[in-house]
Amino acid sequence: MTASCYSLVVDETGIATVGFDLPGKVNIMDDTFMQVMPRLIDRLEGMREHLRGVILTSRKSTFFAGGDLALMRRAERGQEQFLFTHFQRLKSFLRRLEKLDRPLVAAINGTALGGGYELCLACHRRIALANPKTRIGLPEVNFGILPAAGGVIRLTAILGLLPALDFLVTGRAVDVAAAYVSGLIDEAVETEAMLMERAKAWILENAGTRQVWDRPRELGAHRLSAENRGAIFQVAPWLRKSFRQPSQAAVRIADIAAQSIFLDFDIASRIETRGFVELVLTQEANKRISAFFETNTRPQRLD
Repeated sequence: MTASCYSLVVDETGIATVGFDLPGKVNIMDDTFMQVMPRLIDRLEGMREHLRGVILTSRKSTFFAGGDLALMRRAERGQEQFLFTHFQRLKSFLRRLEKLDRPLVAAINGTALGGGYELCLACHRRIALANPKTRIGLPEVNFGILPAAGGVIRLTAILGLLPALDFLVTGRAVDVAAAYVSGLIDEAVETEAMLMERAKAWILENAGTRQVWDRPRELGAHRLSAENRGAIFQVAPWLRKSFRQPSQAAVRIADIAAQSIFLDFDIASRIETRGFVELVLTQEANKRISAFFETNTRPQRLD
């Protein structure tokens, strides 16, 4: 089963292309994904010395639809430790990928929402095919939860506090053009051939690249910029101005995003996971997730 869930091809330059094709119409981060990822990463780590870089893409018409809402719907009090362990394990896969010590590019050939976009955030470069149907974003707040795979802390580190919150606490998804302008992606291209060409070219030009949160000398200046420090004091007024009554999820997201500016990545990640577990067990989250399934005769997660 595992082998058929993705393709792995290494070209003559040493660039590996992984094409996800998980069971179902769309790729989601379900039990199959949790089984596939450690084996895939083991393979990539085993061939690392011979790799120049890795491209993550999809063999479906969408990139990734998101996380496992069915699992979240079943969450009950008393499962706190299980949920924390499960999502920390999910995060560990993305962490291993971004720490392969090789350039990692998301070649986004279709919609990337929720966990799917969080996978893109774990890449060093995000390049998207300019399909008018493609949507990119983190809609978790609309389900009464927060991104559970590093989305809060990574997006805050990349965009800055208030620009990140503009997506995180509204849950809005945007098209490729808007994603490029806002910084959700780094490039937009017109054809699938160009998508792969640009991904490979960037890898060859950026050997040794690392995420900003893994570059200690730059991290402090990047996250504790005057703009970010000033934004800390604007978060509460901004929430009150933007929402008549901010949801519990919106408030928790804003709190975690603000904390992440001052913390080591992995510490912030654990705080993010705890926040997710708290939210997914609330009546509000259960109500919203259940409503999603009830109003979709053929439910798809976070799409």
